[in-house]
Amino acid sequence: MRVKLLGYLSYVAGKDSFELREVKSVEEVIRRLSNLAEIEELIFHEKGLWEGVVLILNGELISELNAPVKEDDELVITLPTAGG
Repeated sequence: MRVKLLGYLSYVAGKDSFELREVKSVEEVIRRLSNLAEIEELIFHEKGLWEGVVLILNGELISELNAPVKEDDELVITLPTAGG
């Protein structure tokens, strides 16, 4: 499955796209990616996903971490932005 990081996440990770295999849920994708790219503290806190983290699965905004994923899916992850 393809994962794309936008904005600050891609800066911290050092690249903007990853290919992950054998993952079954959005949460599994994010946890594995967090370990690979050392971005866990930017996405998770002790109670779960930080408020405002944007998850887009195959072009659709989602909020469920237990959403299933398939090998040909694309997940885009970004942080809320501010500025003018």
